[in-house]
Amino acid sequence: MSFFSVIIPLFNKQKYIRKTLQSVLSQTFTNFEIIIIDDASTDNSLEIVQQFSDHRIKIIKHERNKGLSAARNTGITIATAKYCAFIDSDDLWKPFFLEKMHQMIQRFPEAGIFGAAYEEVYDGISLEVARNIEVKSTEMSVIDDFFLANAHQPIFCYSSVVIQRDVFEVAGFFNEKITLGEDVDFNIRAAQHFKVAYYNKVCAGYVIFSENQITTSNISKKVVTDFNLYENDAKSNPSLKIYLDANRYFLAMQYKMSGDQVKSKKLVSEIDLNNLTQRQILLLKLPVWTVNFLRKIKFNLLQKGIRLTTFKH
Repeated sequence: MSFFSVIIPLFNKQKYIRKTLQSVLSQTFTNFEIIIIDDASTDNSLEIVQQFSDHRIKIIKHERNKGLSAARNTGITIATAKYCAFIDSDDLWKPFFLEKMHQMIQRFPEAGIFGAAYEEVYDGISLEVARNIEVKSTEMSVIDDFFLANAHQPIFCYSSVVIQRDVFEVAGFFNEKITLGEDVDFNIRAAQHFKVAYYNKVCAGYVIFSENQITTSNISKKVVTDFNLYENDAKSNPSLKIYLDANRYFLAMQYKMSGDQVKSKKLVSEIDLNNLTQRQILLLKLPVWTVNFLRKIKFNLLQKGIRLTTFKH
């Protein structure tokens, strides 16, 4: 039996999927199966993955587009390994990703979630993401407080994470109704029950500029996490409240920039502003044209390899 089941949701990523799949097949740890879920792609994505001849590859086709969460859930259901590794079809793994995850699993068998640091990729420019101070002490460790460490800048993305199958039995699968931020919703449920082990070295590249990336123009059409569902849990877990408010801020800014002031103000009204940075509070107050101007500056700096953030770290 395979040690890892590598789950790759695929929808219209013909420009990227070949390199993504090659990065998986190039892993130094080779005991894994690959489950590709084609979510009714309309480009040549499926044809590209069918060109690979490797006995570890399984291709599952959805007859209609069901979304990222449903594709992941299909992969989890089919997976035969005890540990599920996820990678989106435009992202990349370093060759040692699965090897390091295997080492962490052996070292911290009490954990249910295993994550690694990642870098953001902007049109070929790769920038390492700053992590919170709580996870800088050692190379591999169990995170003392996941919600606090992960509140302002995600310490892993869902192309740099491995999850034990038991976690899904307890916390549930990805919510298929949510079409934006399904990772956050799952984190809230899973991290309340399971320990998170972390490797504090970059193991994956998260592509920012590619097809299917969310834009402010269509965010109002997306279904997002109802953070109020978790407010009762947050009463006994202040770190969870910080995590909820940080993600409320992110969505509030997206709604603001899209022109949906009603949804933006509603989210802001639910935030304890003590949980935000001064820069974040300022951006919530600034007019849209000013924020757009600042974003243009940020984009220009990204082209020069400089990444600015409003997050604590």
